[in-house]
Amino acid sequence: MFSKTALLVGTMMMSAVVASPVYAGSTKSDDQSNTMATDEAIKSDAKDMGDKIAAQYEDAKDFTYEQKEEFLAWVDEQSDELGNSYDEASENVKQNSEEAYEEMAAAWNDATDELGDAVDDAQDASADTWEDVKKNTVAALEKAKKTISDSESAE
Repeated sequence: MFSKTALLVGTMMMSAVVASPVYAGSTKSDDQSNTMATDEAIKSDAKDMGDKIAAQYEDAKDFTYEQKEEFLAWVDEQSDELGNSYDEASENVKQNSEEAYEEMAAAWNDATDELGDAVDDAQDASADTWEDVKKNTVAALEKAKKTISDSESAE
């Protein structure tokens, strides 16, 4: 569990991450007129992003055993994206709280160890074990994503 400090830091960082794109159209830092997105628009963007991620994971469940190599390539791509997201999130967390950073790093290491094991199992999967192995791999990806999401929302 994250400490209160980690949750406070996460809240502040998430606020900055969500608000930053809103002012992208401003020509000066003090020119904020007519550029602030509504709360509904921000919530909609977050929901769309969540829906997109859910759809990607849902699509992954459709890979057949014959598509094992494509599935492994997809997992590798997802892992790279998660790694990049982790790097960004952990840097932000580290700047605000060493304790929160250490908690995030520990959770991330656990999640990536689990993902590594799942990928190894997927590489060695047989047609008989494919569905369970695939399900475990997707679950490991979701856990890694949740680790980042929880850390960002706890900022």
